[in-house]
Amino acid sequence: MASSGERRFSRHEAALILKRATDGEIRAHSSHDGLTLDELIAAAREAGIDPAAIQRAATLIPARPDPVQNILLGAPVRPVVRARVPGHLAAERAGEVRAALEQAIERTGELETEGCGLIWREEHGFGRTEVRAVPDGPVVEVSATAERGGHLLALVLVLATAVALALQPLGGFGGLAALGGPLLAVVGPVAAVMAGTRLLWPALQRPTLRLLEAAALEVGAVVEESGRAATE
Repeated sequence: MASSGERRFSRHEAALILKRATDGEIRAHSSHDGLTLDELIAAAREAGIDPAAIQRAATLIPARPDPVQNILLGAPVRPVVRARVPGHLAAERAGEVRAALEQAIERTGELETEGCGLIWREEHGFGRTEVRAVPDGPVVEVSATAERGGHLLALVLVLATAVALALQPLGGFGGLAALGGPLLAVVGPVAAVMAGTRLLWPALQRPTLRLLEAAALEVGAVVEESGRAATE
């Protein structure tokens, strides 16, 4: 029986952990009180899921937008996914980290050392991605960050263009002003762009968040393998 101080994962968290750890759509059948990690691992083992994958997935701290971004956009512009993985990352594993990250992120990047840690970066036309793995006592602190301000700007410009084109049959902004006054001509298009951004941005960021989680999990797997090799 789980101790009262042991963390319990809600039904949603349990399902998310299982989904992160597998490619399937397995769902946890938890009670209203949720599952402890041991209970989740036991349930996963019965389903034939690697317990180590469950443990890695449970270390993830998902990205969350700040309150303003949450209201206006519904998803962060610069999401950061974190994980604290027990073990250490040997320097000779750097090549494995780079290969794993490039497969997870699906982009080619550069890997460099910073102190005892590793930093992988890639840049593309609209943004960049950075993954850090830094020792912190008995664990490795992994952070995966995606800067997507350029993508947001591109979305806003596309929506603004779509609104302008939609107003052409009315005579453009001048026609809208003639119908509803100058205030509507200003507020209406802005509100339409904001509403479209709020609707579309979370959907556009979901693949990015999945890539960041996959990157953190891949680094976690290398950390665990490195730790096991050091003890053998």
